[in-house]
Amino acid sequence: MPKILVVLPIHNEERTLADILRRVAPHCDGMILVNDASTDGCRAILDRFSKGKREVYRIDLQRNRGMAGALEEGFLKVLELARKGRVGPDDLVVTLDADGQHKPEYIPRLVAHLRAKRADVALTRRDFSLYPLYKVLGNRFLTFTNSILSGMEYRDVESGMRALKVRTLPTILRYYTGMKYSCAQEIALISARSGFRIDNDFQVEIAYYRPGTTLLDGFIVLGMSLLAFLRWRFRWTAKDPVNVPWEGSSMVRGKGRAHRGT
Repeated sequence: MPKILVVLPIHNEERTLADILRRVAPHCDGMILVNDASTDGCRAILDRFSKGKREVYRIDLQRNRGMAGALEEGFLKVLELARKGRVGPDDLVVTLDADGQHKPEYIPRLVAHLRAKRADVALTRRDFSLYPLYKVLGNRFLTFTNSILSGMEYRDVESGMRALKVRTLPTILRYYTGMKYSCAQEIALISARSGFRIDNDFQVEIAYYRPGTTLLDGFIVLGMSLLAFLRWRFRWTAKDPVNVPWEGSSMVRGKGRAHRGT
C-alpha cells in the first residue's frame, strides 16, 4: 500500500484548525503543515498538535505566500523526504484546505478512486449547490480556459482537494509559478500537458461556502495559467530541476495529450 502524505496550507484558521487536524490524522501516514505566516492562534494549535509526532512536519513561513506558495513549500518538503528515501514515486500526496470546506473523511475514498482509475492525479470536482451563481459561472469559465490550454476536458479545476502521486511533483514544480490562488490551475495544466494520467470525476460536497477570492484573483489565476502553458510549451523552466532518487522522474516532459484515468 502506498504511503499517504497530507499537505495542509494554513493561514489564520484557528477556528477550524484543531478539528481539521484531528480528523485528517487517522487517514494518512504523515502530515506536512505549512503555516503561511498566520497572525492568529494557529501557531499555538500547531505547537500542541505536532509535539512528539515523528511523521508531522512543520513549516512556518515568515511572510505570507498565499495558497499557491504554501503548497509549493509543502511539495518541496515531500521531495526532500523522497531524497532521504522516506517516500517513493508511487506514494501519494493529498491536499485540502484547512478552513473546513473539505471533509477529511473523503481522503480514503479519494485515494481508492485514484488507484481504481490508475491515475497519477485525481482532482476532485465540487457540488456547487452552496455557491452563488457568479462563482459558478466564474469557475466554469476558468475550467473551460484550462481545458483548452491543457488539452484535457476538465469539469472543475479549482477545487483545493486533490491526490497526486509523488512522481508528478518534480515536473509540476519545474513549470510552476505559484501566485496567490493559481495553484489549482497550474497543477491541472502542467500535469495534463506533461502526459500524466488525470481523473476529474470524484465529486465532493463542500461543507460550507467561504467567500474570499475576488475578480482580480480570477484574472491573476487566468494569467498564471497562460504563463504555465508558455513555460511548458517553450520549456521555460520556472525552477531548477529537483533531484530525486528514482531515475528520470524529474525529466518527464509533455510530449503528448493528457490521459484520463480509466
